[in-house]
Amino acid sequence: MRAVAVVLALAGCTQTQARKAHRAGEVTTAGGLIGVLVCGVTAALAPAHEDTIMKVGLAFVPISVLGALVYISTDSRANEETGPTLTRRERNRATAWELTKQAADAARSLDCTQVQAIAPRVRDLDQEFHVGVFMRDVAIQRCLRSPSF
Repeated sequence: MRAVAVVLALAGCTQTQARKAHRAGEVTTAGGLIGVLVCGVTAALAPAHEDTIMKVGLAFVPISVLGALVYISTDSRANEETGPTLTRRERNRATAWELTKQAADAARSLDCTQVQAIAPRVRDLDQEFHVGVFMRDVAIQRCLRSPSF
């Protein structure tokens, strides 16, 4: 029952938390299996205490199972591929591009007020993009030249 609670608790964790839990599950599973193995070998080498040693070895089974459950439940989240982190300039460029597409659509719909509102935002985000892309659109130029359009 505790294993189910642990698995459910790990379902909503972040990727960083999932990676740590994934590693802990891996280590716990390995530790439990090593404990079972060591107890089995020790029981074979000391037959006089075989029952006691095997009972101790059985204590490692739930540890291994719990570790395996944690490992399995966090596997997909821990190994999830994330795209490269964008720099501030790249984020600004992407936003400027989206705004430029909006301005171009507005300009083609003859909504020059919208274009005039977007122009300073694009310029503030990326001056180079504003000059090289935004201002080269013919419909946008027409709206910016004649505010009464």
